[in-house]
Amino acid sequence: MTMLDFAILATQEIDPEGNQPIGWLAGLYTLALFIVIGLLLWSFTKMAKKARQPWEGEDADTPTDEDPPKP
Repeated sequence: MTMLDFAILATQEIDPEGNQPIGWLAGLYTLALFIVIGLLLWSFTKMAKKARQPWEGEDADTPTDEDPPKP
């Protein structure tokens, strides 16, 4: 590393190995992001299960394009 690199690291107070704590606010944002993504995935799977059910007045035994023909 050159002297300029050391000077930049010294002024920014960055550990050369990259061992810096992320901080409380960034940690909370990350945790909130994971929670929101989990809720979106849960909602998507719930709606996908609901979409597979037959509609009102529709016969559940009618074959669709996705069902193979029964022998």
